[in-house]
Amino acid sequence: MSLKVAITAQNRKTISSHAGACRNYHIYTIDENGNYEKELIELAKNESLKFTFHEDTSENPKNYIFDMDILLTQGIGQGGVAKLASHEVTALVIKETDPDTAIQKFIDKTLVFFEPENHHHKRHNH
Repeated sequence: MSLKVAITAQNRKTISSHAGACRNYHIYTIDENGNYEKELIELAKNESLKFTFHEDTSENPKNYIFDMDILLTQGIGQGGVAKLASHEVTALVIKETDPDTAIQKFIDKTLVFFEPENHHHKRHNH
């Protein structure tokens, strides 16, 4: 059984913060032996987590990240963590900057996790 891990990488190189606004992700598919395949995906603006969680008015919003098992990022709020958890995605905050280093530490079980941000975004009506 494989594990699918998404890592936020807005600049397509390093791990970024603000998972909600991120549109570029490194997607790792890890097999039971710890081997992985990696691909870079780019989502449209209306496919971001921020859009899905705050602007999508459909009854059952879908998001590419909902198909992942794990989301690794440098920044996500507790609300985002809870919303992803409701879609069976575990969001974890890390301080690593290199995606390949982070995934190897994740596989080796040496990756350090931090608490999600504890703040409330103010809703802006445009």
